[in-house]
Amino acid sequence: MAMLTLKVVVVGSCACGKTTLIRTFLRDDVRDSVPAPTVQEVYVGHMQHDGKKVRLVIWDTGDSDLLCDPHRASCYAEADVVLVCFSVRDIFSGSEVPTRWATEVRHFNPNVPVLLVATQMDLREDPVTVQELAQIKCRPTSVAEGLQLAQKIQAAHYVECSSLDLASVRKVFESVLHTCLRTTQGRQKKSRWKCLCCCCR
Repeated sequence: MAMLTLKVVVVGSCACGKTTLIRTFLRDDVRDSVPAPTVQEVYVGHMQHDGKKVRLVIWDTGDSDLLCDPHRASCYAEADVVLVCFSVRDIFSGSEVPTRWATEVRHFNPNVPVLLVATQMDLREDPVTVQELAQIKCRPTSVAEGLQLAQKIQAAHYVECSSLDLASVRKVFESVLHTCLRTTQGRQKKSRWKCLCCCCR
């Protein structure tokens, strides 16, 4: 039997931590590094499910400011899931989730499941971050606000992570696997139901 392959597309505002999230997952360790801005890269990783290996083809999209950028259009084609990322310390990246990223995803692939991923959750309680945001009369995005945002864009799941916490990074991709397999099983059931209907005619 062929290995199950899932296409995972990752989007989000510049410097929200999406590339660090991907690389931390693939390396399965924590490194204090700042990746260069991404044009577009494709990574391949693997996970285990029920004793079987699953291949994840992860598309890390570019940081173009264009809404519905044609360079990202091809990324969404045949995607099994899209991760929309934002940083809890960057109110701008959070505000772009419904106005930019959810809009773009639904434009290019209306039926793909979306996971909303809050990155840099370790900075929510960081005194320096809290003080910096307080100076502009803001604060880090709370868990409740993240959940509300996920509900607003009709995300399949809401997950928080930090690249300094491997367990939280793994949880993101476990949610990816769970969502994709549930969606795939639903499609298979729907397909079998159609076949049964055809046979009964």
